[in-house]
Amino acid sequence: MIPGKTSNGRSLLALLDRVRPHLGQADCTLIADRGLAGFALVELCQARGWHYLLRLSKEHTCRRKLKGGWADWTAFRTVVKKPGYQWYGSAQVWQEQTIETAVSICWRPGCQEAWILISDRKAGKKQIKTYALRMRVEATFQDSKSRGWNIEASAVTEQDRLNRLLLGLFLALWWTSRLAAACIHHGQRARFDRRDRRDKGIFRLGRLWLLDMLRRITQSTVLVRCLPFSKQATGWRFTLRF
Repeated sequence: MIPGKTSNGRSLLALLDRVRPHLGQADCTLIADRGLAGFALVELCQARGWHYLLRLSKEHTCRRKLKGGWADWTAFRTVVKKPGYQWYGSAQVWQEQTIETAVSICWRPGCQEAWILISDRKAGKKQIKTYALRMRVEATFQDSKSRGWNIEASAVTEQDRLNRLLLGLFLALWWTSRLAAACIHHGQRARFDRRDRRDKGIFRLGRLWLLDMLRRITQSTVLVRCLPFSKQATGWRFTLRF
């Protein structure tokens, strides 16, 4: 994907430029997975004064800077061979459009593959920890897709209709978030999730809590108290408490 030269690229550029005025003087780092990472995205960050932290595929090429000088060009897959491997340093990346950047490689034992990260900031374990923050939103992505609302199956392409659909979807996300908060507050999480680790995201936890209530309640007034909207003297009010 090349920002500015494909429809997806132009959409990305438009989205980032819409966000940019609201960032003010904030020190921004753009974090992206392998599907977006590339020379063009690095250029985009540099042009906007943003830092970047991008994950690369093992098929991407690099030329590492070692104590004896620059190593030969090779794919990352020949560098990262087994769990437990770590390397932090400078490298030239991409033979076609080369940049010199900081590379942080870490293959933690028990993980299926390594994280290969490039950044304009110093390589090190701090970059691994920063990139791990991206995983916090992964469950929400999945909840909006095949594991939850499955929005792709709607086949909606007209913008106004899609905007209305997204409005309904995010209202539902807020509602299930509120239900999940209630489930946790009442000490009921263990009924739906593992005790030794957290497998269920907020969306799935709220949905399971709602389904359980629907099976148990005998009066509709109980469910009304769980709705995100309540009628007040001045109109309808939306509340979301955690």
